[in-house]
Amino acid sequence: MFKQTSRSLLLAATLALPFSLQATEVPSTTISAHAANSAAYTLLATMNMKESYEGMIERVTQMQIQQNPELETVRPTIHAFFTKYMGWEAQRGDIAALYAKNFTVEELAEMNAFYQTPVGQKTVQLMPQLAAAGAQIAQSKLAAHMGELKMMVEAELKKINGSKKK
Repeated sequence: MFKQTSRSLLLAATLALPFSLQATEVPSTTISAHAANSAAYTLLATMNMKESYEGMIERVTQMQIQQNPELETVRPTIHAFFTKYMGWEAQRGDIAALYAKNFTVEELAEMNAFYQTPVGQKTVQLMPQLAAAGAQIAQSKLAAHMGELKMMVEAELKKINGSKKK
């Protein structure tokens, strides 16, 4: 059980975590990088990212308990672990750096302006549900075709093993 739980926790953490960044700044770009980082923090606040991350922690914790109901008794421990490593406070600097690295200050300002509109706020509210629904669609399509994958892999292995015998 522990091995399965550990694997599930690791998978959930891996899927939920964004890529970490190693930002190296050249002195001539320090002001620009600072402005982009500041604009990124503003955008993330407009996008209600703190609340999104808190909701994600709840969903990941619930997912773990659904997969292993005996974990219900340690729900607070699981929640605390995910909060410590995947929560907003643990991630916000890296997420801001990610946005600052990939968008200019002007682009971040444009995105911030959009997310301040009613459609932008609706997008922020619906994005977690849309992402979850999209993941569910992909998962169900994969599940429906796993037999096909198994047959393809077995056929390919048979070919490979047959050519090694020659």
